[in-house]
Amino acid sequence: MNELLIIFLVGVVPCLIVGVWQTSVGYLVISRALQSKTWQKTNGVLTASIESTADEVDFSAVVPLKIAYRVDGQIYHCRKVNLYENWKKQAQAAQQLQSKDFVPVYYNPKNHQEAVIEKGLKPVYWLPVALGISSLVMAMAGVYYLVF
Repeated sequence: MNELLIIFLVGVVPCLIVGVWQTSVGYLVISRALQSKTWQKTNGVLTASIESTADEVDFSAVVPLKIAYRVDGQIYHCRKVNLYENWKKQAQAAQQLQSKDFVPVYYNPKNHQEAVIEKGLKPVYWLPVALGISSLVMAMAGVYYLVF
């Protein structure tokens, strides 16, 4: 009986917790990416990065991507290629965009400060859901092992 309790507490419960959490995060990532498909388009211009003061760290020195765009007469700045990105992709995009006069920017109509250069769903966004479902399957397999 003690062995089964240990298997349940060490194997099944963590898999359930991680599975539910990871699947929830994946759902939020995918729903937000799908919402970005309806974002409005405007043109932006690649601008110079802001210099940092001695009191703050300037990550724009590492990743110089900064695009200015205008919505309803207000100027905003975008530093994201897509909703969930890595630094390497951002640096590559900054190099590619330097030769362009205008850059398409997709902004959230409800929050004009939220903007990206590439909108929509990327295949990598499914990873949290896949990991969450696999953890849930492992938890169910553990329960099956304990019951039968």
